Amino acid sequence: MKKVSAIVVNWNDKDVLSGCLQSLLKQEYEDLEIWVSDNGSEDGSQAMLKEFYPSVRLLENGKNLGFGSAVNRALKKAQGDYFLFLNNDLELEPDCVGQLVGLLASDKDIGAAIPKILYHRDAQELSPNDSAMINSFGVVVNYTGVSYPNLVGQQDKDDLLMTETACGGIFMFSREVYEQVGGFDEDLFLYHEDHDLSWRIRLGGWKLMVTPKSVCSHHYYFNKGVQKFYRSEKNRLHILLKNMECKTLVLIFPALIVVELAQIVHALMHGWLGLKVKSYFEILGQFAQIARKRRKIKSFRKVSDKEITRLYRGTIAVSGMKNPLMEYILSPLLSAYWKLIRGWI
Repeated sequence: MKKVSAIVVNWNDKDVLSGCLQSLLKQEYEDLEIWVSDNGSEDGSQAMLKEFYPSVRLLENGKNLGFGSAVNRALKKAQGDYFLFLNNDLELEPDCVGQLVGLLASDKDIGAAIPKILYHRDAQELSPNDSAMINSFGVVVNYTGVSYPNLVGQQDKDDLLMTETACGGIFMFSREVYEQVGGFDEDLFLYHEDHDLSWRIRLGGWKLMVTPKSVCSHHYYFNKGVQKFYRSEKNRLHILLKNMECKTLVLIFPALIVVELAQIVHALMHGWLGLKVKSYFEILGQFAQIARKRRKIKSFRKVSDKEITRLYRGTIAVSGMKNPLMEYILSPLLSAYWKLIRGWI
């Protein structure tokens, strides 16, 4: 039996962390080690772990390193053949880990196995007979890098099929994949770090598959603060420049300009224009780092952008936001341009 290392990142959220750990301890899969990588919590999380969860391995980072860096530190210590990284507000069904292991073991071309994530039933105040709503079934990616959860807000159904996806917000991957493509990019403090790792796994020649048989519940809260917009948008541009071939970047450049103009208007209207401008200067300052990362990616890249963009969408949406201008003008415009250029990639 392959050993699985489950890595949970925590920062000042011991109540939901407890629920996550209880669900991991109830897993039917036997060879499972559990790590909590704690980012300097000040709410007593560490004491709770030591008192009530002595079998859980605690890694104390001392400060908030961000999600990816916290996972990376645990990856260096974990003993697993397979790694599963988790937010602390997820609760897993008892067969969740076993289903993911089975999927990875079934096909050597699968580099990441992704669970179906539902909104937590308690948050929806559902009766036992009601269907839960889907938080994500894989992730949809627009060719300009904007990503959003697949099937978000739809009722869960019994007839969902295993599906290839361009990105997975939470997934299991093997030590072999980790050793080839690396862990999370620590320059991405928060947001799009999962997208970047998913992208590199696909560049390495593997598929990402989401299965309806593996199920998590998410205590989800949508954060639309200006810091989220700032970090998310900066990291989106960072990973495009890092992972895309130059020809593809040239082809999508007009669409990128249109999306950036829309983002500038949004930033102006919602009070984060200064942060948006700041992000451009920060990206310029990272060009040397990005160039080094591009050379590293070239050393293990097995597929072209034609294969990578096969799963990309022309339409665009933003999770938690509804805007008629985006839905009826921006999205159709981007979709039409995608139809025009995708054959040239």
